[in-house]
Amino acid sequence: MKCKLHNKRIIMQMKFFVICCCALIIILFSFYACSNQPSSAPQVAPQQSANNTGSPAAAPEPEAAVQAAPDQAGYLYEQRDRRDPFVPLILPKKSRQKGEGIKAGFLESYDISEFTLAAIAMKGKEYFALLITPDNKSFTVTRGNVIGMNKGTVKDITKNTLVIVEYTRDYKGELKPRQIILEFHKGEVE
Repeated sequence: MKCKLHNKRIIMQMKFFVICCCALIIILFSFYACSNQPSSAPQVAPQQSANNTGSPAAAPEPEAAVQAAPDQAGYLYEQRDRRDPFVPLILPKKSRQKGEGIKAGFLESYDISEFTLAAIAMKGKEYFALLITPDNKSFTVTRGNVIGMNKGTVKDITKNTLVIVEYTRDYKGELKPRQIILEFHKGEVE
């Protein structure tokens, strides 16, 4: 009795397995058949007969010979007031190579972060500053001098600081002023 029940259970499980496999195969074939691939048989315009009855052969109509490509649905990006998604948000700090149109050793051939403020002195009522470059060249700057790769301008020189303003482009492409302050390191000036 137990053996008959056991055999029936095995037969039921096998039938269920076969039905599930068949259903899975049918589903896979239906997805394969529904693909959007065009048929492989090319369409050819009908040719005219080779019999020449004395009248000039009419040229085939170009509209009938050329089949228009089917319209493809796609996405068209409209920028409106949004930024361009292919422009990086953070632009590299050093966008120009050293020596690009400028001789090496000038103030415009270095990045502002590479300068070291060595001294500030006063002549009359106006301050001037001594800057040292990474290759140990020194330059004297006054108010209005152009410094750095981004063409920053010296706006103010005080007793302990040098204020530089440079204009850079933000992620939207707009020019924004950026104020950079060079100070003496602690322990250098009393």
